Amino acid sequence: NVKKGPWSLEEDAKLKGHGHIGKCGTSGNRIALPQKAELKRCGKRCRLRWLNSLRPNIKHGEFSDEENKIICTLFATIDGRYV
Repeated sequence: NVKKGPWSLEEDAKLKGHGHIGKCGTSGNRIALPQKAELKRCGKRCRLRWLNSLRPNIKHGEFSDEENKIICTLFATIDGRYV
């Protein structure tokens, strides 16, 4: 009975609000995480959702001007050979 598909806002709130992931991060028993957070997802998906979307230190939004300059400089350096 594992739920698949897009995450709902309620599921995100449960995962964010769960104390274990905030204190210990994603280390430890990832199989027990969905049960403790009362989610019907597999542990791997909970871990990936946290790492890729919900962590507080992830920057969302557009690149800054400085970041754009760095990207353009690096792209010019490798001349797009690896893209």
